[in-house]
Amino acid sequence: MIPVPDDARRRLEVRFGPGVAAWLDEVPAQVGSLVRRWGLRLDGTVLHGNSALVLPADRGVLKLHPDVGIAAAEAAALTHWAPAAHVVDLLEHDDGALLLAPVRPGDAILDTPATDPSVLPALRELWGTPGLVAGLGSAAERVAFGLALVRRRAAAVVDRLGADVLDRGEAAALALAAEPGHHGLVHGDLHGGNLLAGPDGAVVVDPRPCVGDRTSDLVDLVLVDPARLETTVATLARELDGLDPDRLHAWCRALAPVSALAALRTDPDAAAGRTRALVALARAVP
Repeated sequence: MIPVPDDARRRLEVRFGPGVAAWLDEVPAQVGSLVRRWGLRLDGTVLHGNSALVLPADRGVLKLHPDVGIAAAEAAALTHWAPAAHVVDLLEHDDGALLLAPVRPGDAILDTPATDPSVLPALRELWGTPGLVAGLGSAAERVAFGLALVRRRAAAVVDRLGADVLDRGEAAALALAAEPGHHGLVHGDLHGGNLLAGPDGAVVVDPRPCVGDRTSDLVDLVLVDPARLETTVATLARELDGLDPDRLHAWCRALAPVSALAALRTDPDAAAGRTRALVALARAVP
């Protein structure tokens, strides 16, 4: 029997609604079947994010999605990036389930800027692996979904930033997403929590892939240090062939309200210099 922690249930219910309870009740049986089919030995610990359950195993990490479509999109993106050494390897996949190769030491590379030597090799590989994956949604749809999620999760602090600021940022982001840009496969959730420390630098995990302007993928990592925005964008323009620095600047400005709201949730007094810088950048959105 694999017990699902109460906190995991609450997170998944917030993300998918009360209907996810029926899926959670079936998780032990699903895990038992996958353990037999894929020859796994679990360590007994159930981890979780906001949209999946994660179970460490001897061969890797078993990831279960309530939404089969999300799992299929992730598997398709990881298959596309299979040649990249800095993207996690997909070992097996089935409806709603993925077995991912272990990443060691595997700690999230939080608060690490895009130009850090541990991160740049992964960005070069993602940027240097062009192409499309059929059947994925558009970047415009992904941006709209993300902004709606932010409005819900950060409702308590939106007034501190200004609802009009978020509205202007949303309009700017959707306009950018509708333009051709640097078209291709977009990771869709590329931040420090989805970069794990590997033996040779960061390893990319947990794509929420879509198709659109790949420049948008860089924003969260650039805004780790908004005070160095100009320097970071200039460095990335040199490192990533064909990157348009003006377009990256535009994406950073448009999505700054999202980063500012996240910072305000964890820094209620806006005392941190990064929070102040993000708020100022967000309010500068025309």
